[in-house]
Amino acid sequence: MINFTPRTLTRRRAIQTITAVCCCAGSAAAARPRAVDQITDTNATAATDMFRFEPNILLVSPGEEVAFLNSRGEHTVHSVPQLWPDGMPPVGISNQNEARVTFREEGFYGFRCRRHGQYGMVMLVVAGEAGDSKKALAAIDQMRARAREKQAFADLIARYESLRA
Repeated sequence: MINFTPRTLTRRRAIQTITAVCCCAGSAAAARPRAVDQITDTNATAATDMFRFEPNILLVSPGEEVAFLNSRGEHTVHSVPQLWPDGMPPVGISNQNEARVTFREEGFYGFRCRRHGQYGMVMLVVAGEAGDSKKALAAIDQMRARAREKQAFADLIARYESLRA
């Protein structure tokens, strides 16, 4: 027969509490979507490095949700029609600390900051099997955008291809 003393009960209660906290913290972290932040790096020496999404490429599963952070002031998050799956509603985020987007269909999802896209502030979310990178590069070439923005998207497609290899 086990003899339960107040000290034994206190230890047992502490272990149960720690276990519960660890389990809850783990499930809360698992439920939290991955996040994309919008950075203004005042220490950067060039505009192309000063304004950026972090990370600027994200591989997700179809149906996964991503949180976009810090769309305040001049920063925005807008979908790029040329790099967007057909039938998916466009995204336009402004003046929000956090906004969540669910990527329901496979494909390339291109985003730009309307103010800083001209400096290369773009990002790419790839949901599942994105499809033909050559088609995406042709779409980028046809975009009405500055050369830096087009090049930034082309570089992200190249990075995606290297990640797949």
